[in-house]
Amino acid sequence: MDYEIAFDQDENHYRIYTGYEFAAIGEWVTEYVRDLESIQRVLLAARLAENEKESTTFKHGPFDVIVSEEGISVSRQIDLDSAEEEIKAMFDTQESFYQTSTDGIQAECGLDDLIAMIENWHAVLY
Repeated sequence: MDYEIAFDQDENHYRIYTGYEFAAIGEWVTEYVRDLESIQRVLLAARLAENEKESTTFKHGPFDVIVSEEGISVSRQIDLDSAEEEIKAMFDTQESFYQTSTDGIQAECGLDDLIAMIENWHAVLY
């Protein structure tokens, strides 16, 4: 997985920037894996998945995270209800043409990539 850890001057803290296909993972780590305890819990979950074949589930705000022996899966739920009318107005003659979805965005990567990213993230934050 390609990612970059950089200082965001607007937010005044470090963020993980990833390609579109991994955006949910980068956003989850940036927003919710910020303290030492959270970093240790994610690394422990990755080690348990790798060595003991155990799955761990996290729920952080709009993020649903599953760490398993296959890797990590992050789903970010989005709420398009407020934008639904505006989106439908773009297709004004065919209201049924577009339906909003609450599936959100999803990303997956392997355990080795997750561990490397979290270890690098820890090195930057501490």
